[in-house]
Amino acid sequence: MSLRLIFLTHQLEEIDRVQIHKLFNEMMFSVEPLYEKKRVSSFVNVRRVLGLDKRVAYDSGGFAFLIGRIKKLPDPHKTCIIYKLLGFTDNDFLIQLDLPPQYYMSKEERIELIKKSAEYYWIMVNELKTDKLLGVVHGWTEDELKLSLELLEDPDRLAVGCNFSTMKPYVHDYIGKRRKCVAIGSYNVKTVLPERLIATHSGSAEKVLQRVPRDVVYERLCTAMNMLRDREVFILGGSNPNTAHLLFLIGARYIDGASWRLAGKLWRIYVPELGEFSVGRKRISKRLNDEAIKVMKEYYKESPFSDMPFEEFMKRISANSGGFIFRALWNAYVLKIEERIANEYANDPDRYYKYLRKRWSNNSYWKHTLDFVWKRMKKAYVQEKMDIYLKIK
Repeated sequence: MSLRLIFLTHQLEEIDRVQIHKLFNEMMFSVEPLYEKKRVSSFVNVRRVLGLDKRVAYDSGGFAFLIGRIKKLPDPHKTCIIYKLLGFTDNDFLIQLDLPPQYYMSKEERIELIKKSAEYYWIMVNELKTDKLLGVVHGWTEDELKLSLELLEDPDRLAVGCNFSTMKPYVHDYIGKRRKCVAIGSYNVKTVLPERLIATHSGSAEKVLQRVPRDVVYERLCTAMNMLRDREVFILGGSNPNTAHLLFLIGARYIDGASWRLAGKLWRIYVPELGEFSVGRKRISKRLNDEAIKVMKEYYKESPFSDMPFEEFMKRISANSGGFIFRALWNAYVLKIEERIANEYANDPDRYYKYLRKRWSNNSYWKHTLDFVWKRMKKAYVQEKMDIYLKIK
């Protein structure tokens, strides 16, 4: 298996171009930096610059205004101009500029954003004149999701957000304290989740982030996927190994996320079928054990590091200097292994469910989550082919 099959979203100047040519053939670009005029020129005709001859995917950066990186309301006309400057072809894959409603907004506010997102979609369809543009279905209730789908005129291929990161504000806090710029999916939770005042023992008040309840997020996702059955759905976000399998089980055709890179920043590595392990000084996940190391050795010969002795690689992933690159690329590689495992269960939801039930038999969180979504799928389905898009910002 080659890492040249990985889809990568990134800011071009942050990646070593030699490394890109060596490891990746198909890429997904976030165009968010290009909303600043001075940066557009460095990205023009990116396909020619990198010698790409296959499909390129483009992420509009539609969440940027929510997380404060874009101060003004996004302009779909500008997004179209950027897509054209990048030299997209009819074979490329484009995601619309969208405006995701937040769970804690009023019903009226959510409906307004749903309508505005659909308006943006049709503006871009008319200007780009391509059937490769993905409209994004939004909503937190069944009627909101139906309205969004109706306004997009029910296409066969579309996208929907997973909203997983709205459950985990601690991730942003951990990274933020270390002044690291790391994507955590579609949302920067500190700005998406509203704060509320609570009383302290001293009689004062402090602000606390409101997490979206876990069951609310999963319930909404099941409702959406029941509605979108048999379509080619790109679920935005949520591509750590466990969430990837969960999303494929409920019908995702494509998923994306930055978990592979975030885990590397947090000194975690993925091990096929076993989950996350901590290799840093602080124990954020369970420590790497003999069983995990044995599995790593089995897959190491296919990895992008196979020319390096395994013992040397193990030293590198724990190193303070340069260790992040090794951890992140290893995690990306493992996600492609998990993608391959998922495709062993294509078109067979019952067998896939049994596999995951066994895989998570000793993990109460994922076992509960698996049963929660399985019971809510009206008629479970798994796509014929499933792909993971790896994102970096």
